Amino acid sequence: MALADIVAGLLIGGVLGVVNALVLQVGVRFSVQCGRNEQRVRATLAIVGSYAIRYALIAVAIYAILKKGNMTVAITTLGVLGVMTIVLALIQRRRDPAGGRG
Repeated sequence: MALADIVAGLLIGGVLGVVNALVLQVGVRFSVQCGRNEQRVRATLAIVGSYAIRYALIAVAIYAILKKGNMTVAITTLGVLGVMTIVLALIQRRRDPAGGRG
């Protein structure tokens, strides 16, 4: 049972991590397109909204897992999300031609 729980946590965390990365990418692209001064509020709301959607998805997933009483899956899912957040941030940083500097 424990191995199945860990595998389930890995799969749920991986899928949730990819979905979260895509939601953030869409929010950032939309905010970049709103480059004019009049649309700064819209760009800021796009970023804040994408973060709100990401955290809501994580909260719903963890709540549903905990509601079933499966702590191993919840902890594994959160661990995978944490690792994916760091790895995807490092990958994105390498894609940036300026390297995030200057």
